[in-house]
Amino acid sequence: MSMPAPHWTTRAYPTAYRREYAAEVSDLLSQVTADRGRLAGVLEQAAVLGHALRLRTGMDSARPGGRFLAGLLPLVVPVAASLCLTLLVVQQLPSLSWDGERAYTPLAYVPWLAVLGCALAGRWAAARIAAGAALLGAAVSLPLVRWTDGAEGLAQNQATLAGLALAALLVLAAPPDLPPTSGGARRTMALIVLALGVPLLAGSVTVFEVVSGPYATADARPDPLRLLFFFTPLVLAVPAALAIARARFGPALAALLIAGSVLAFVPVGWLGEVPYGTGNLWARMTGATGVLALVVFAVLRIRERRQVMATR
Repeated sequence: MSMPAPHWTTRAYPTAYRREYAAEVSDLLSQVTADRGRLAGVLEQAAVLGHALRLRTGMDSARPGGRFLAGLLPLVVPVAASLCLTLLVVQQLPSLSWDGERAYTPLAYVPWLAVLGCALAGRWAAARIAAGAALLGAAVSLPLVRWTDGAEGLAQNQATLAGLALAALLVLAAPPDLPPTSGGARRTMALIVLALGVPLLAGSVTVFEVVSGPYATADARPDPLRLLFFFTPLVLAVPAALAIARARFGPALAALLIAGSVLAFVPVGWLGEVPYGTGNLWARMTGATGVLALVVFAVLRIRERRQVMATR
Protein backbone atom coordinates (compact mmCIF):
# COMPACT_ATOMS: atom_id res chain seq x y z
CA MET A 1 0.00 0.00 0.00
CA SER A 2 1.48 3.33 -1.11
CA MET A 3 2.00 6.15 1.37
CA PRO A 4 -0.08 9.33 0.85
CA ALA A 5 1.76 12.25 -0.73
CA PRO A 6 3.32 14.66 1.81
CA HIS A 7 1.41 17.87 2.44
CA TRP A 8 2.54 20.75 0.23
CA THR A 9 3.68 22.81 3.22
CA THR A 10 6.41 20.28 4.02
CA ARG A 11 8.24 21.30 0.83
CA ALA A 12 9.36 24.44 2.68
CA TYR A 13 11.49 22.36 5.08
CA PRO A 14 15.21 21.76 4.48
CA THR A 15 15.77 18.54 2.53
CA ALA A 16 17.12 16.44 5.40
CA TYR A 17 14.34 17.50 7.78
CA ARG A 18 11.67 16.94 5.11
CA ARG A 19 12.97 13.46 4.35
CA GLU A 20 12.73 12.45 8.01
CA TYR A 21 9.60 14.23 9.22
CA ALA A 22 7.39 15.00 6.17
CA ALA A 23 5.10 12.02 6.76
CA GLU A 24 4.72 12.80 10.45
CA VAL A 25 3.94 16.48 9.82
CA SER A 26 1.47 15.64 7.05
CA ASP A 27 -0.35 13.21 9.33
CA LEU A 28 -0.53 15.86 12.06
CA LEU A 29 -2.03 18.39 9.63
CA SER A 30 -4.65 15.89 8.52
CA GLN A 31 -5.61 15.07 12.12
CA VAL A 32 -5.88 18.73 13.13
CA THR A 33 -8.13 19.52 10.15
CA ALA A 34 -10.31 16.46 10.78
CA ASP A 35 -10.65 16.97 14.54
CA ARG A 36 -10.80 20.78 14.87
CA GLY A 37 -11.98 22.09 11.51
CA ARG A 38 -10.59 23.83 8.47
CA LEU A 39 -9.62 27.07 10.25
CA ALA A 40 -7.51 25.18 12.77
CA GLY A 41 -5.93 23.31 9.87
CA VAL A 42 -5.01 26.56 8.12
CA LEU A 43 -3.48 27.94 11.33
CA GLU A 44 -1.48 24.73 11.74
CA GLN A 45 -0.26 25.02 8.15
CA ALA A 46 0.90 28.58 8.90
CA ALA A 47 2.74 27.25 11.95
CA VAL A 48 4.44 24.60 9.80
CA LEU A 49 5.56 27.22 7.26
CA GLY A 50 6.87 29.41 10.07
CA HIS A 51 8.79 26.51 11.57
CA ALA A 52 10.28 25.69 8.18
CA LEU A 53 11.37 29.29 7.67
CA ARG A 54 12.99 29.38 11.12
CA LEU A 55 14.88 26.17 10.34
CA ARG A 56 16.16 27.60 7.06
CA THR A 57 17.23 30.92 8.64
CA GLY A 58 18.73 29.45 11.81
CA MET A 59 16.14 31.14 14.01
CA ASP A 60 14.68 28.03 15.61
CA SER A 61 14.83 27.36 19.34
CA ALA A 62 17.78 24.98 19.00
CA ARG A 63 20.12 27.71 17.72
CA PRO A 64 21.55 30.86 19.31
CA GLY A 65 19.80 33.18 16.82
CA GLY A 66 16.37 31.88 17.74
CA ARG A 67 17.08 32.00 21.46
CA PHE A 68 18.39 35.55 21.17
CA LEU A 69 15.28 36.59 19.22
CA ALA A 70 13.08 35.03 21.91
CA GLY A 71 15.02 37.00 24.52
CA LEU A 72 14.08 40.25 22.79
CA LEU A 73 10.34 39.70 23.20
CA PRO A 74 10.02 40.89 26.84
CA LEU A 75 11.56 44.17 25.65
CA VAL A 76 9.82 44.59 22.29
CA VAL A 77 6.24 43.92 23.42
CA PRO A 78 6.00 46.50 26.26
CA VAL A 79 7.76 49.22 24.24
CA ALA A 80 5.38 48.84 21.29
CA ALA A 81 2.35 48.56 23.57
CA SER A 82 3.34 51.64 25.62
CA LEU A 83 3.66 53.75 22.48
CA CYS A 84 0.35 52.49 21.07
CA LEU A 85 -1.53 53.13 24.32
CA THR A 86 -0.12 56.67 24.44
CA LEU A 87 -1.08 57.39 20.83
CA LEU A 88 -4.61 56.08 21.45
CA VAL A 89 -4.98 58.43 24.43
CA VAL A 90 -3.50 61.45 22.66
CA GLN A 91 -5.76 60.81 19.70
CA GLN A 92 -8.77 61.60 21.88
CA LEU A 93 -7.41 65.00 22.99
CA PRO A 94 -8.31 68.17 21.09
CA SER A 95 -5.41 69.60 19.12
CA LEU A 96 -3.74 72.75 20.38
CA SER A 97 -2.73 75.54 18.03
CA TRP A 98 0.99 74.79 18.38
CA ASP A 99 0.57 71.02 18.05
CA GLY A 100 -0.52 71.13 14.45
CA GLU A 101 -2.66 68.47 12.82
CA ARG A 102 -1.62 64.87 13.33
CA ALA A 103 -2.90 61.74 11.65
CA TYR A 104 -3.50 58.64 13.79
CA THR A 105 -3.87 54.98 12.79
CA PRO A 106 -5.80 53.11 15.52
CA LEU A 107 -5.89 49.91 13.45
CA ALA A 108 -2.16 49.60 14.05
CA TYR A 109 -2.36 50.56 17.74
CA VAL A 110 -5.24 48.59 19.25
CA PRO A 111 -3.90 45.04 18.61
CA TRP A 112 -0.78 45.81 20.66
CA LEU A 113 -2.89 46.21 23.79
CA ALA A 114 -4.14 42.66 23.17
CA VAL A 115 -0.57 41.43 22.58
CA LEU A 116 0.54 42.89 25.90
CA GLY A 117 -2.51 41.68 27.83
CA CYS A 118 -2.21 38.13 26.51
CA ALA A 119 1.55 38.08 27.16
CA LEU A 120 1.12 39.27 30.74
CA ALA A 121 -1.58 36.60 31.22
CA GLY A 122 0.81 33.92 29.96
CA ARG A 123 -1.29 33.16 26.87
CA TRP A 124 1.41 33.39 24.25
CA ALA A 125 -0.52 31.64 21.46
CA ALA A 126 -3.21 34.34 21.70
CA ALA A 127 -0.49 37.03 21.87
CA ARG A 128 0.97 35.76 18.57
CA ILE A 129 -2.46 35.93 16.93
CA ALA A 130 -2.81 39.52 18.19
CA ALA A 131 0.66 40.28 16.78
CA GLY A 132 -0.55 39.03 13.42
CA ALA A 133 -3.48 41.44 13.71
CA ALA A 134 -1.02 44.22 14.60
CA LEU A 135 1.05 43.46 11.49
CA LEU A 136 -2.09 43.47 9.33
CA GLY A 137 -3.25 46.71 10.96
CA ALA A 138 0.05 48.42 10.20
CA ALA A 139 -0.03 47.23 6.59
CA VAL A 140 -3.65 48.34 6.07
CA SER A 141 -2.99 51.70 7.75
CA LEU A 142 -0.42 52.75 5.15
CA PRO A 143 -2.86 53.11 2.24
CA LEU A 144 -5.64 54.14 4.60
CA VAL A 145 -3.75 57.12 6.04
CA ARG A 146 -2.68 58.06 2.52
CA TRP A 147 -6.32 58.16 1.51
CA THR A 148 -7.59 60.05 4.59
CA ASP A 149 -4.70 62.44 5.25
CA GLY A 150 -2.81 62.62 1.99
CA ALA A 151 0.92 62.48 1.39
CA GLU A 152 1.65 64.56 4.49
CA GLY A 153 -0.23 62.13 6.74
CA LEU A 154 1.58 59.19 5.15
CA ALA A 155 4.99 60.82 5.63
CA GLN A 156 4.07 61.57 9.23
CA ASN A 157 3.09 57.96 10.02
CA GLN A 158 5.14 55.68 7.81
CA ALA A 159 8.15 55.47 10.15
CA THR A 160 5.91 54.66 13.15
CA LEU A 161 3.94 52.09 11.18
CA ALA A 162 7.16 50.50 9.89
CA GLY A 163 8.47 50.26 13.46
CA LEU A 164 5.26 48.67 14.73
CA ALA A 165 5.25 46.24 11.78
CA LEU A 166 8.85 45.26 12.54
CA ALA A 167 7.96 44.68 16.20
CA ALA A 168 5.07 42.44 15.15
CA LEU A 169 7.36 40.52 12.78
CA LEU A 170 9.81 39.92 15.63
CA VAL A 171 7.02 38.46 17.76
CA LEU A 172 5.88 36.20 14.91
CA ALA A 173 9.42 35.19 13.88
CA ALA A 174 10.55 34.21 17.39
CA PRO A 175 10.36 30.46 18.16
CA PRO A 176 6.88 29.78 19.60
CA ASP A 177 8.32 27.03 21.81
CA LEU A 178 10.33 29.66 23.74
CA PRO A 179 7.47 31.90 24.89
CA PRO A 180 8.11 34.75 27.35
CA THR A 181 5.60 33.31 29.81
CA SER A 182 7.88 32.68 32.77
CA GLY A 183 7.40 34.73 35.91
CA GLY A 184 10.60 36.66 35.24
CA ALA A 185 9.67 37.52 31.65
CA ARG A 186 6.22 38.73 32.65
CA ARG A 187 7.63 40.80 35.50
CA THR A 188 10.08 42.39 33.06
CA MET A 189 7.26 43.30 30.69
CA ALA A 190 5.12 44.72 33.49
CA LEU A 191 7.99 46.81 34.88
CA ILE A 192 8.92 48.18 31.44
CA VAL A 193 5.30 49.12 30.78
CA LEU A 194 5.20 51.04 34.06
CA ALA A 195 8.61 52.65 33.65
CA LEU A 196 8.00 53.65 30.03
CA GLY A 197 4.24 53.91 29.69
CA VAL A 198 3.64 56.16 32.70
CA PRO A 199 6.04 58.96 31.65
CA LEU A 200 4.88 58.64 28.04
CA LEU A 201 1.24 59.05 29.03
CA ALA A 202 1.88 61.79 31.58
CA GLY A 203 4.21 63.72 29.31
CA SER A 204 2.04 63.43 26.21
CA VAL A 205 -1.05 64.91 27.87
CA THR A 206 0.82 67.70 29.69
CA VAL A 207 0.24 71.21 28.38
CA PHE A 208 3.12 73.68 28.51
CA GLU A 209 3.94 77.03 26.98
CA VAL A 210 6.26 77.44 24.00
CA VAL A 211 7.57 80.57 22.32
CA SER A 212 5.44 81.14 19.24
CA GLY A 213 6.78 84.56 18.28
CA PRO A 214 8.34 87.72 19.67
CA TYR A 215 6.95 88.24 23.19
CA ALA A 216 4.27 85.58 22.53
CA THR A 217 3.69 82.06 23.79
CA ALA A 218 1.25 79.29 22.92
CA ASP A 219 0.03 76.10 24.58
CA ALA A 220 1.49 72.83 23.27
CA ARG A 221 2.00 69.18 24.17
CA PRO A 222 5.12 67.03 23.67
CA ASP A 223 5.17 64.68 20.71
CA PRO A 224 4.74 61.09 22.01
CA LEU A 225 7.42 59.87 19.62
CA ARG A 226 9.89 62.43 20.95
CA LEU A 227 9.25 61.17 24.48
CA LEU A 228 9.52 57.54 23.31
CA PHE A 229 12.96 58.11 21.80
CA PHE A 230 14.09 59.89 24.94
CA PHE A 231 12.83 57.47 27.58
CA THR A 232 13.30 54.09 25.84
CA PRO A 233 17.12 53.85 26.07
CA LEU A 234 16.99 54.94 29.70
CA VAL A 235 14.35 52.37 30.60
CA LEU A 236 15.75 49.44 28.60
CA ALA A 237 19.41 49.75 29.62
CA VAL A 238 19.22 47.46 32.66
CA PRO A 239 16.86 44.74 31.35
CA ALA A 240 18.71 44.68 28.01
CA ALA A 241 22.06 44.30 29.81
CA LEU A 242 20.69 41.44 31.92
CA ALA A 243 19.34 39.67 28.82
CA ILE A 244 22.66 40.04 26.99
CA ALA A 245 24.67 38.85 29.99
CA ARG A 246 22.62 35.65 30.13
CA ALA A 247 22.86 34.99 26.38
CA ARG A 248 25.20 32.32 25.05
CA PHE A 249 27.45 34.86 23.36
CA GLY A 250 26.96 37.58 25.96
CA PRO A 251 30.51 39.02 25.95
CA ALA A 252 30.58 39.21 22.15
CA LEU A 253 27.20 40.95 22.02
CA ALA A 254 28.24 43.39 24.74
CA ALA A 255 31.48 44.14 22.89
CA LEU A 256 29.51 44.82 19.71
CA LEU A 257 27.30 47.29 21.57
CA ILE A 258 30.29 49.10 23.02
CA ALA A 259 32.08 49.21 19.66
CA GLY A 260 28.92 50.35 17.91
CA SER A 261 28.36 53.18 20.36
CA VAL A 262 31.94 54.38 19.80
CA LEU A 263 31.67 54.15 16.01
CA ALA A 264 28.37 56.04 16.09
CA PHE A 265 30.20 59.20 17.14
CA VAL A 266 32.63 59.05 14.19
CA PRO A 267 30.32 59.91 11.26
CA VAL A 268 28.04 62.57 12.70
CA GLY A 269 25.41 61.73 10.10
CA TRP A 270 24.67 58.40 11.80
CA LEU A 271 23.47 60.16 14.91
CA GLY A 272 21.42 62.60 12.87
CA GLU A 273 19.35 59.74 11.48
CA VAL A 274 17.88 58.99 14.92
CA PRO A 275 14.71 61.12 15.23
CA TYR A 276 14.31 64.15 17.48
CA GLY A 277 17.99 64.69 18.19
CA THR A 278 18.31 61.72 20.57
CA GLY A 279 21.19 60.13 18.68
CA ASN A 280 23.81 61.07 21.28
CA LEU A 281 21.62 59.70 24.07
CA TRP A 282 21.07 56.40 22.22
CA ALA A 283 24.79 56.03 21.51
CA ARG A 284 25.75 56.69 25.13
CA MET A 285 23.12 54.36 26.55
CA THR A 286 24.05 51.64 24.05
CA GLY A 287 27.64 51.77 25.26
CA ALA A 288 26.52 51.85 28.89
CA THR A 289 24.31 48.81 28.25
CA GLY A 290 27.27 46.90 26.84
CA VAL A 291 29.51 47.79 29.80
CA LEU A 292 26.79 46.82 32.27
CA ALA A 293 26.26 43.52 30.43
CA LEU A 294 29.96 42.70 30.76
CA VAL A 295 29.86 43.47 34.49
CA VAL A 296 26.77 41.30 35.00
CA PHE A 297 28.32 38.50 32.92
CA ALA A 298 31.47 38.57 35.07
CA VAL A 299 29.42 38.52 38.29
CA LEU A 300 27.36 35.55 37.06
CA ARG A 301 30.47 33.59 36.08
CA ILE A 302 32.18 34.28 39.43
CA ARG A 303 29.05 33.14 41.25
CA GLU A 304 28.88 29.94 39.18
CA ARG A 305 32.53 29.14 39.89
CA ARG A 306 32.04 29.68 43.62
CA GLN A 307 29.04 27.36 43.60
CA VAL A 308 31.05 24.71 41.76
CA MET A 309 33.91 25.04 44.23
CA ALA A 310 31.51 24.82 47.17
CA THR A 311 30.07 21.51 45.93
CA ARG A 312 33.48 19.84 45.64
